[in-house]
Amino acid sequence: MKLLSWFLLICVLNELCLGDKEPICRSEPNVTGNCGQQIKGYTYEVRTNRCKKFRVKACKVTGNFFGSKDACNAKCKDSRKREENGVFDIWSQAADLWSQFLQMFSCFMNSARF
Repeated sequence: MKLLSWFLLICVLNELCLGDKEPICRSEPNVTGNCGQQIKGYTYEVRTNRCKKFRVKACKVTGNFFGSKDACNAKCKDSRKREENGVFDIWSQAADLWSQFLQMFSCFMNSARF
């Protein structure tokens, strides 16, 4: 039971420390006004971990909106997520977490010799 508790604690801490880079990346673009001006840029989509084109007729766009794909990727893309045909590979992350746990556990056991 202790082993399971430690594993869950490590998983939670891992997500807290290495979670999304920016809260803005989880929001929708904020569109202001109807000036008839077409604004082009990129918005980050959490579900696919990708920046996609975004076009709208508005006066101003803020929030999850970037002028270039590079700026969007730099701010929001999570490089830890492995993608396979656009789908998050949860098994790879679980294997990584388990590996981290085993390393920490073996380190703990080596330092706490009875």
